[in-house]
Amino acid sequence: MADDARDQELADLRTRLAEAEETLRAIYHGAIDALVVRGPDGPQIFTLRGAQEPYRALVERMHEGALTVAPDGTILYSNRHFAVLLECALEQIIGKPLATFVAPHESAAVAALLTDAAGRSVRRELSLARSDKSMIPVLAAAGPLVVDDMSALLLIVTDLTAQKHSEEIAAAERFARSILEQATDFVLVTDRAGRVTKASWAAERLLNRPLVGQALTEAVPLELATSGAPGGPEAAPDAFLAAVLAGKSFHGLETRIRHDDLAERHFLLSAGPLYDNEAHGIGCILTLTDITDRKRAEEQQTTLVAELNHRVKNILAVVQSVAWQTLSNSPSLAAFKDAFDGRLKAISLAHDILTQIRWGNVELERLVAQSLAPYCDPQRKTKVTWSGPPLSLPAKAVVPLAMVLHELSTNAAKYGAFASKAGSLALTWQLLDNDTSVQLAWTERDGPPLTGDHHAGFGTKLISRVIAYDLRGQADLQFDREGLRCVLSFPMPVERGQGLGPALARIRR
Repeated sequence: MADDARDQELADLRTRLAEAEETLRAIYHGAIDALVVRGPDGPQIFTLRGAQEPYRALVERMHEGALTVAPDGTILYSNRHFAVLLECALEQIIGKPLATFVAPHESAAVAALLTDAAGRSVRRELSLARSDKSMIPVLAAAGPLVVDDMSALLLIVTDLTAQKHSEEIAAAERFARSILEQATDFVLVTDRAGRVTKASWAAERLLNRPLVGQALTEAVPLELATSGAPGGPEAAPDAFLAAVLAGKSFHGLETRIRHDDLAERHFLLSAGPLYDNEAHGIGCILTLTDITDRKRAEEQQTTLVAELNHRVKNILAVVQSVAWQTLSNSPSLAAFKDAFDGRLKAISLAHDILTQIRWGNVELERLVAQSLAPYCDPQRKTKVTWSGPPLSLPAKAVVPLAMVLHELSTNAAKYGAFASKAGSLALTWQLLDNDTSVQLAWTERDGPPLTGDHHAGFGTKLISRVIAYDLRGQADLQFDREGLRCVLSFPMPVERGQGLGPALARIRR
């Protein structure tokens, strides 16, 4: 609708120019006997006693600039409206070249206008130059005229400043509308009363309803938290909006929207006033940027750092306890080195698995396969076997079970099934009590006959204590002559506990 109105306005201007041009030419050539001119003292009737008198009476009362120009471009006559338009005296206009009062970059256009107007009526948009270097957009209509048997040009100039200003405003509105339609962020524009006049597509999509025409505080129920610092935002939405409309700007404020579907979303709020060309406040603009993913990432990072600190402390406690207990139970430095290296490798194996799956759940079969891989004989696939239903272990259960499997494997390599070619190991697990507990059975066969007391070693203590304190279960170790049988029973693991540190610390007692 606005474009249609501007097109009509421009068409009216062109019609007025054409009518003025025809009237002036008709008066000058005697085609009109009299005319009525409306002035400040009311209508005045001018009888045509000669061409110049009524011609000048009319052009002096026109709202457009009127000029008589010689073929070489010299201004022979100008009405007062043209002088007012240029903000200079008539004496400074008459006798000067028309090009003097036109923008320098349009000198070629002026020359073409004068050339074309010598034979027909033409129209051009030009820019007039005032003495202060300011430019005035005008529509110039020119055509041939005879003055005292001498060829001249009639030039009528209409100010297009208001028209151009309207076009600029319309272009700016179209530009702003295009930005809002394409914007992926939440953007609202209000008038000076705080009512929404424009809304981006993203804003209406987020709230799932039209927003234009509503009060900003009703359209977007913000939850603002005041910082308490000087110049900080007011917590009350009405007070916040009043501050923005009064000229205060805010940037990067974290906020939320009171809406059932947006309760878990986080936003960055920026708001500031809007001004017209005279620096008068005409409203404000508000933008929201969704930072929910960033907030979740920050929270996850904080949790991961805390978890990492906890795990590092636990690992250090495990290493310290393993070192101290291994040293106290080793008859020599070489024996300490072998035992300590093996136990560190078990811890390393568990952490390698956890790192590969990013500290998520680990299948028990995967842990068993990697723990027993050094003892498997590719030529005799029956030497080491395992079976059981799928069982997913939480990260905190992986290290304890890896340590237990290492201790059992080390014992088998020294004294049991892995110490002879005929020895074999069968490892099975099952779920009991309606899948609420786990039973894991380690059974060795055909190893060297067991002699002496094998119950007092650090490995045996570690197995019992780790199962009891880290998995809340129990370990039953039976050193039969046919081989070790160890039955581990514990509840289905969950993400809790303090790691191996507490269990190993209790071994010292």
